[in-house]
Amino acid sequence: MVQKVSIDKLIMLTGDLPPMPYVARRVMDVVNDSSTDAHILQEIISKDQGLAGQIMKIANSALYACSRRIETLTDAIVMLGFNSIRSLSIMAATKNLYEFTRRGKILGLKDKLMWEHSVAAAMTARIVAQKVRPAMIEKAFMGGLLHDIGKLVILQKLPDVFDSIVEEVYNTGRHFAEVEMELLEFTHAEVGAMLMKKWKLPEEFENAVRYHHEVTAETNLDSQLIYFIDLANMICHKLGLGFIKEPGLELSSEISTMRLGVAEDDLEKMIEMTNSALDQELTTFM
Repeated sequence: MVQKVSIDKLIMLTGDLPPMPYVARRVMDVVNDSSTDAHILQEIISKDQGLAGQIMKIANSALYACSRRIETLTDAIVMLGFNSIRSLSIMAATKNLYEFTRRGKILGLKDKLMWEHSVAAAMTARIVAQKVRPAMIEKAFMGGLLHDIGKLVILQKLPDVFDSIVEEVYNTGRHFAEVEMELLEFTHAEVGAMLMKKWKLPEEFENAVRYHHEVTAETNLDSQLIYFIDLANMICHKLGLGFIKEPGLELSSEISTMRLGVAEDDLEKMIEMTNSALDQELTTFM
């Protein structure tokens, strides 16, 4: 029998989660400063070789379809744009969490499946936004990336409980949140929202992460971010990316599909584009 853990205790347990890495935090701050230019960002990012390398790799990937090879970090920043650089900085910070060791061992299948699903959801949300709300492309990407980060916190802090949750979901087909409430009395969405607050991300991310499993006809948030996350999440479930595999999922009648005004033909194209993009680019982010 798994012992239940109160969310207050989990808050205490999460107190030692790493804060957002310094370079990522600085990028977030300076991107919001109207006086920032590419050279300022280049100086900051060059202090984190892992982030700099990831940005160069992605700048030269098919995802951004640049007509020429990008040779310098400054060129990459100019080509990708400040909003994309902010998203990639958050990705690097998130990946740091996934790269922690668990019980002194290399991260296993569960961790890899979660990271794959998070990256796939980010890429999918970006594809959806590109079609229906281009101004929200980078927010959608970040939201998709971060939506399930609460699962990672539970895995790291309560590994035995997480194992029990995954086993129950896998064996019965029940929803994660339902099993979490039964075993923990709180959900990964609540935990993820706590981390969004700790990382001082905008409230729309905190709300979208908190409620991404609670989209109904009555949902009425100021931001549409939650609908991009929800639809991207379901597309990933349909494609079998992550723990949950629902190939028969009918998406055209879902609330988020309708709220975003996605036509059925466009939905099929988005699924095809997602499949193609993941085949070509998923390893770029892994």
